Amino acid sequence: MLKDKIMLIDDLDYLKRSANYMSKTSGMDHWDSWTTTSKNWHAYPVQNFDYQFNSWGFRGPEYKQFIGKPVNICLGDSFTVNVGGPIEHSWCSQLAKHFDIPTLNLGMDGAGNDAIRLVYNRACEIFDVQNTFVMYSFLHRRLCDKKFIRRISRKIENEDDNENFQYFLTQRISSVYEAMIPFWCWTDSQMLLLSGLNIYMLSNSAKNYYADYRQIVDQSREVYVCKDNYNKLSGDDWPTLKQFIHGADPHPDLLTEKFAGVFYQQLIEQILYCNRDGHHMNYETNKLYADYFYNKWKQNNES
Repeated sequence: MLKDKIMLIDDLDYLKRSANYMSKTSGMDHWDSWTTTSKNWHAYPVQNFDYQFNSWGFRGPEYKQFIGKPVNICLGDSFTVNVGGPIEHSWCSQLAKHFDIPTLNLGMDGAGNDAIRLVYNRACEIFDVQNTFVMYSFLHRRLCDKKFIRRISRKIENEDDNENFQYFLTQRISSVYEAMIPFWCWTDSQMLLLSGLNIYMLSNSAKNYYADYRQIVDQSREVYVCKDNYNKLSGDDWPTLKQFIHGADPHPDLLTEKFAGVFYQQLIEQILYCNRDGHHMNYETNKLYADYFYNKWKQNNES
């Protein structure tokens, strides 16, 4: 029996920080993550978008309207949420264009495969699920005490890889369309374990960032950043606005108490958040996953 009020993850801590969330930033896509790695700024084309999550904690419209109705569901972690890019560029949104019924994005930033499995089980009780598309997460993540946690670093190759792999097998969902997050997320030993499962994983040389658009990006940043404000502060020993935008270290005066709390942060945000798409995957890389899922669905339904 359906309750009068149903929320898929109302018992998870993730809901507290994501429900009804609206902001320029979300999770790892925050200026704190990039101020020490300015080389990544060049990777983003102009994508001036906001994050908007519904009351259920997912990046999509309100899902209550779909209770008991035919839907497709897409499951995964931040790759499915599409952190770093507009929701329209996510693999879920691109896949949805091929269907006449709603395709719901149930991705959760930081989720492990056990949390993904939990959401799948609950979604099947709430919606009339027609098709399920899942992009599995890192093997080392666990759902513990209502929180998403990491048991070991994904950069460490040791005997825990096999234990994590065996745990993943217990959480793997049967009779769904499956994929793994891209090859650059895995260590060599993890790749060896995963290679025998016949689960799709992006493994070619497709780029996860828009490096080819660097010239367009650089020009566009100068449009978004307020030149007048910056130039009023600068002198002969300051980097020019263009140099600063392209990764030059800020003048020490810009980091003083007078500017650090206000102007410097605003300047960084203008550079970052008007020019990003692909902290995880860009439009083109997401499309590879969307096309794979659709072609698999098409094969199954035409045979």
